[in-house]
Amino acid sequence: MHLDLANALSLVSTVTLIGALVFTGLQVRVANRARREQAAVTVIETAALSENSARFLELLSEIPEGATAAVIENLDADTRRQIFLFGLRVEIIGYMVFHGLVDVHTVNDLAGGAILSFWSRAKDWAMERRKRTGHDEFLEWCEWLATQITQYRATRPYVPAYSRATANK
Repeated sequence: MHLDLANALSLVSTVTLIGALVFTGLQVRVANRARREQAAVTVIETAALSENSARFLELLSEIPEGATAAVIENLDADTRRQIFLFGLRVEIIGYMVFHGLVDVHTVNDLAGGAILSFWSRAKDWAMERRKRTGHDEFLEWCEWLATQITQYRATRPYVPAYSRATANK
């Protein structure tokens, strides 16, 4: 088989194009991984590292699960504000999960328990506020995310990190 110059150049061009496509695919993969990692960092900063998170999680333990709207409405203004702010943080995380910026697995590992605990206490209050104000979007992403985490855990029982670490040794 004899290659003339035109066929040789065509072959080189094809190989170069295939190489460029493979390189581009690898770069997109690296960029997506970096984006997911940055999104995970944002989740950590939003949910766990905010200045009021520790104080809020302590406060959350004082509100009974399944609390009525009245229980939360009867709390002092600062406590209600903390509940509202935490709900807004969860809203951001829910929005990020919905749009694929971070996956539910990561959120479940980092803040799933806190999110489910929050929603079990704030759900009635949020529903009542939606009715009262006519704004169905109040804490909509929070509710959506709690539902996603619940569904995720229904098919994959949650194993705490310390247990996973012990089991992997």
